[in-house]
Amino acid sequence: MRTLTGFGKDRTGNVATVMALCAVPVLFAAFGALEMVNTHAERARLQDAVDAGALAGAGRLSVASTTDQGPVGTAIATAQRAITDAGIKSDVHFVATVATDRQSITVDATADHKAIAGFMGFGDAQIKVTATAENLGSVPLCVLQTASKGKGGIDINDQARVRATGCAIHANTNVTVKSGAMIQATKTQAVGTVTGPVSPQGNAGAMAIPDPFAAMNLNPSTECEGKPKKIKEEKGTTIFLPAGVHCEHYIVDQDATLVLQPGEHWFMDDLEAKKNATLRGDDVTLIFGSTKKITFADRAVVQLGARRSGPFAGFLLVTTRDNTQSFSIASDHVSKLLGTIYIPGAELKVSTAGNVAQDSAWSIIVADTITVEKNPVLVINSGYGGSGVPVPDGVGPRRNNATLSK
Repeated sequence: MRTLTGFGKDRTGNVATVMALCAVPVLFAAFGALEMVNTHAERARLQDAVDAGALAGAGRLSVASTTDQGPVGTAIATAQRAITDAGIKSDVHFVATVATDRQSITVDATADHKAIAGFMGFGDAQIKVTATAENLGSVPLCVLQTASKGKGGIDINDQARVRATGCAIHANTNVTVKSGAMIQATKTQAVGTVTGPVSPQGNAGAMAIPDPFAAMNLNPSTECEGKPKKIKEEKGTTIFLPAGVHCEHYIVDQDATLVLQPGEHWFMDDLEAKKNATLRGDDVTLIFGSTKKITFADRAVVQLGARRSGPFAGFLLVTTRDNTQSFSIASDHVSKLLGTIYIPGAELKVSTAGNVAQDSAWSIIVADTITVEKNPVLVINSGYGGSGVPVPDGVGPRRNNATLSK
């Protein structure tokens, strides 16, 4: 009788049963977390594969035959190799589609994902990813607004016109064109929105284009530090300025002419040209310090051509990265700006009447913010060959042909 009584009081088996039952939800949670990590990793690898396929296919758009087998076949084959290299075991189906204008290709992938814990209720699922890449090989990039969201953009106001009929305009924020203004470009696109009169119609929702010159060394000269501020105003005379570091605030005034001799000109103070003055220079780069800027006003004549060689080859106007000034073109006689204007933290403001930069074989603008107002026609030519001035890598026809857009 004692034995039977002791048996009835023995709860060891009950405890084990309870623990086993409690362990079930813990196991489910653990497998669920593991499955989420596994699915996320596979989705990321698939996205990498379709990105690679889209870029490869876009690179074939400009050389494909009249059929789509070139870019489509290249895109799918590249994506297939990528999933093989990544060790993806799921069955994956790829579809590649070329846009009707043959400027972009989209690659879609559907994977039959096998859950690692399907026997415990975590069922199989499909993973779908997509990527779109465009070929800009035949559309050189000539205007790039670099600021990220929350900052400036490309604003075309009043009766202003921007004419870039042989190249592409891109904004990392928005392109805003007022009703009386106009952009004419081979391609106009923005990460945010494109609004107003744009011909042909602009494209919103593009991928951001990073600063192509972010690695350039733009450390300013220290030669002028500690020196008193000096204004050098020239009137009715001609000055030939050798390349080098310029500590003075130059004002070219009242029919005076300033000729910049070949080389790099480091301006550690402002440069102004006004009242029928003339600023000329060939094979030059103008580099401005942190708080310094240009102002072209009052019918000043400006004719400048960029460096042909050296570390600043192809660059015409450059600023240090912390320069947030407004570089103002307010004269209707600024006829030649041959080269690249690179002011990554500053604004380029064109506010005049008449044509601007029309005599340049080519021009490229890379700026934090671009504002064009009043009644100018800002002409962005694209005659890159034969100008004698090389185009820097990353812009114009020397940028990567294919880029992800979605």
